[in-house]
Amino acid sequence: MKIKAILRKDNCLAAIGERPAEITDDKRWDEMDSNVVANLYLALANGVLSSIEEKKSAKEIWDTLTKLYQAKSLHNKIFLKRRLYTLWMAELTTVTDHINTLNTLFSQFTTMEYKIEDNECAKILLQSLPESYDQLIINVTRNATTLVFNDLTADVLEEENQRKNKEDRL
Repeated sequence: MKIKAILRKDNCLAAIGERPAEITDDKRWDEMDSNVVANLYLALANGVLSSIEEKKSAKEIWDTLTKLYQAKSLHNKIFLKRRLYTLWMAELTTVTDHINTLNTLFSQFTTMEYKIEDNECAKILLQSLPESYDQLIINVTRNATTLVFNDLTADVLEEENQRKNKEDRL
């Protein structure tokens, strides 16, 4: 999504698709394509570049990336579910980073048209917290019948802030 926003901002989003009929100037099209290729190379992690190094056009690169990362196959859903349900927050990881990781995974499921209910997202967050958050988990689930992910996120962030403030006072 971010890369599409960058390409839209640079007025070259069209280059990831078939060449539009209204772009008849070859030089303009080649420049647009080169700009998209450069943006894609700059935006991608080094480990991903090997998957696209032989691709020549922006469309070829985009199609390859889409096939690799947005495939709605059973294999990809299982892989994502395994990642999601085995994710644990390390003690040294910030809650913000952990929640961002969870949100990225939730977003990937949405891309695959697989909806994870809000209550389930909240449960996944709770089960992924380290043992040092056990008291918070007990407190927020004690009398709850349902959990709301955004409310729970606020509670966990508040807990982290209280811990930091306590450490700063020591």
